[in-house]
Amino acid sequence: MAPLISIDAIHRHTSNRLDENAIGGRSLAGIVGDGPSHYSKSPALWNAAFRHLAMNAVYLAFDVDDRRVRDLLRVLRDSEQFIGINVTVPHKVRVLDFLDDLNAGAARIHAVNTVVRTAHGRLIGYNTDGDGFIDSLLLPTPDAQHGFMQSLDGIDVLLLGAGGAARAVAFHVSDHIGKGKLIISNRTVAAAQSLADEIDKLGRQALAIDEGSISTWAPKAGLIINSTTKGQGGIRKLGNGMATMLAPYSALAPAHPPVLTANLGDRFEAQWNEAARSDIETNNRRSETIAATIPAATRFYDLIYHPEETVFLRHGRASGHNTRNGKSMIVRQAVIAFCKRICQPQLAQLGKDNDATAAEVAGVMFRAW
Repeated sequence: MAPLISIDAIHRHTSNRLDENAIGGRSLAGIVGDGPSHYSKSPALWNAAFRHLAMNAVYLAFDVDDRRVRDLLRVLRDSEQFIGINVTVPHKVRVLDFLDDLNAGAARIHAVNTVVRTAHGRLIGYNTDGDGFIDSLLLPTPDAQHGFMQSLDGIDVLLLGAGGAARAVAFHVSDHIGKGKLIISNRTVAAAQSLADEIDKLGRQALAIDEGSISTWAPKAGLIINSTTKGQGGIRKLGNGMATMLAPYSALAPAHPPVLTANLGDRFEAQWNEAARSDIETNNRRSETIAATIPAATRFYDLIYHPEETVFLRHGRASGHNTRNGKSMIVRQAVIAFCKRICQPQLAQLGKDNDATAAEVAGVMFRAW
């Protein structure tokens, strides 16, 4: 048996502090990002599932900056206690450099949200975001009889963003829209074009547009998806001691959030809001105008779940559209990561590696939100 994981060794590579007794002799899973301890629902979901299945395991959040991802993974992989992690922004692409292998789905997307440690200490990357997203669209939540959409076949989809989460959504949506078109908008058009080219090579229809063209294409879409960080709550650290905020913005329109020094402390939000006021007003006004032109049947979906209703979703709801935030996707991708990836060997040992357990876990996770 490899040595127990040292909390002190973990703390050398994280900016958040863990309870000294957080792990003990239990199996360890967790989530790695720039600040998941401040907002991630994953620990509550996974720990509820562990309790429900009487598994001797714990799930923790690790706040890690870009320079420390490799070192944290080295610490974790050295112990057999470690069974796997989820990866969130901004490390879904960066983590690729530190893995031993990728499954075909993650390799296609070129982004990872789940890492499994094998019995031989190898780290294998997967991506459950895309399948989780599709499930969140088509499968009903526990409080509903029907899914958010009946089908994607034949509809045009407007995807806002071209980053790691967007890639997973783009490939999986393109698998389901048949003769429909995927329109990808991004602040940097080159990134949208690169992703569209990859989708085109699969024989699907994809088009890259700039943010100024959203007003033209949004009224033609049956589903609009925000996979950008516009609307995300909290202060976003950018490195080099700088930070910004994105919660007041809608993804339907361009934004130019000011960047300020992060060492302003309690004064940061007030000073940022003052500096951003004019840009926020311009962004929101444009977003409301666009939302009003979009047919009522079009659905608005935001991968963000903090806050529960982003400006993008608020404008969608106010203009008469059905909306959904990222809660269902987080739960659905977590169920896949739990049952089919990270905990699959343990579930097999318990005789619970089956669809019935996956349905149980989904119910537990929805209730634990």
